Amino acid sequence: MLFWPVLIIGLAVLVLLLSEPSTESLAASGRTDMRVVYLAVLAAALAIVGAGRMLVRGGRRTLVHTAIWLGAIAGLLTAFTFRDQATVIVREIRAELMPSVALSRAAGEAELRRSRDGHYSATAEVNGVKLRLMIDTGASMVLIPYEQAARIGINPATLDFSLPVTTANGRSSVAPIRLSSIKIGPIAVFDVAAAVARPGQLKTGLLGMSFLDLLAETTFKGDRLILRQHIPGQGDDLRSISRGN
Repeated sequence: MLFWPVLIIGLAVLVLLLSEPSTESLAASGRTDMRVVYLAVLAAALAIVGAGRMLVRGGRRTLVHTAIWLGAIAGLLTAFTFRDQATVIVREIRAELMPSVALSRAAGEAELRRSRDGHYSATAEVNGVKLRLMIDTGASMVLIPYEQAARIGINPATLDFSLPVTTANGRSSVAPIRLSSIKIGPIAVFDVAAAVARPGQLKTGLLGMSFLDLLAETTFKGDRLILRQHIPGQGDDLRSISRGN
């Protein structure tokens, strides 16, 4: 009668122990992480209780249930042990399936994959609203389709199409605006110069140089585009030393 309650309590304790953060290694300076001791005691207790139940009641059903629970515990331990690797694999799969969703490998870094059409696109938050924008190093500024202006808080009635531009379709004019923020993954820039295209002239927004120039680095590596934002405090000492020399 005590087998299942003890097993449930044991699993609860196991989860608590595994979820407890630990910055120490399993063995450091001759001291063993006490979580290992707790897990060993818990495993021994479960084995003793299970063996006792088999002696009292016996039967194939007990063996099957024991094997199922041991497999569940082993799966939990495996998932916990390789959780970091599993997270990386999931992110890589997501990047392949959704190339416009930024993959972050480090603070202040966003990685985009080339789409099947050969372009780089990003699912960005513009003024807090998600828009899909195509990376265009040939565009001098961020360009928003007229049909999406209202979504990001721009009143179409206030737009003044007075700024001349040259596009692949010839000369045209756009309405200059300022965007309060553009975010791609962990990267965020503020007060960005942009413009709104005339009605019907642009289907997908362009992420031009007025955004890219605010970043520390824009690097193309194969089918990947890596965007990096300068984080205050990182590399400042090295730059000051370099200037001093």
